[in-house]
Amino acid sequence: MKIKFLYIITSTLLFLFSCGYKIVDNKINFKINEIVATGDKKISYNLKNKLSLISSQEEDELVKINIITNKTKSIKERNVKNQITKHNVQIISKVELINLSNMKSEEFTFTKDGDFNVGSRHSDTLNNEKKLIDLLTIDISEQIIEALANYSNDS
Repeated sequence: MKIKFLYIITSTLLFLFSCGYKIVDNKINFKINEIVATGDKKISYNLKNKLSLISSQEEDELVKINIITNKTKSIKERNVKNQITKHNVQIISKVELINLSNMKSEEFTFTKDGDFNVGSRHSDTLNNEKKLIDLLTIDISEQIIEALANYSNDS
């Protein structure tokens, strides 16, 4: 009985670990030579800082990254008194990756949006908007890093 149980466990583990899937490597295989960020100043600055940290210094392949960021803020909800109760913020980042060794270009577009509530004071509303923009910026930077890793692993 113990031998059958051990055999079943061993064969199940062997089947699961040899299924053919390969772990995705999120390593960037190029050196970022220059990052040009335009558009919304705060979001562009944060994206530029996040991307400058991931550059691989020991690689020979150089790339240039252009980021154009737009932020739009719109009214999402109003109450019975026609007062604004909720806003929507949408961030669109267009990223152009230019490989300086072969001058090939790749373009990516990332969009994130979210809602924030209007506070009882104006400062509360501004804090809610700032927190939401920070969260959306982090999400977009993670998407950009993942896209760059996929690009570097494909080429």
